[in-house]
Amino acid sequence: MAQDSISASDVPGRLAFVTGRLNRRIRAAGGGLSHGLLSALATVQKFGPIRLAELAQQEFVSAPSTTRLIAELEKRGLVSRTVDPDDGRAFLIEATNAGEAEVQRARSARAQMVGQLLDILTPEQFATIEAALPALERAIEHDEQPPDRR
Repeated sequence: MAQDSISASDVPGRLAFVTGRLNRRIRAAGGGLSHGLLSALATVQKFGPIRLAELAQQEFVSAPSTTRLIAELEKRGLVSRTVDPDDGRAFLIEATNAGEAEVQRARSARAQMVGQLLDILTPEQFATIEAALPALERAIEHDEQPPDRR
């Protein structure tokens, strides 16, 4: 009985360890963009048009870091800036067609890499992971709230 409670309490630690290792492998499959650039670009695609401050909040990085990320993405033609019609001092960031294509390419490469890792699993193990995905997606989506645009 005590073993069951130890195993249950170890789930967060084990999940953190496994996802950390998986994340390092996924980052390597991203291709030409660093993890930070790709993450920012994906967030812009998901929530854009978005203000720099909102992007910084979503990415859990400082405003100066966000400014540097967006400058690099803009230089590569992956995002564009427009003046915020509600506040002429602010900009809205939006993914370009090339940016959307880059996010899709990176997601595809990463999915292919994860697929290769999962290929060694038995059908039962694969089904167990598949069954856990809705709960994991719910936990992540609960934490990812759209920017508050008051």
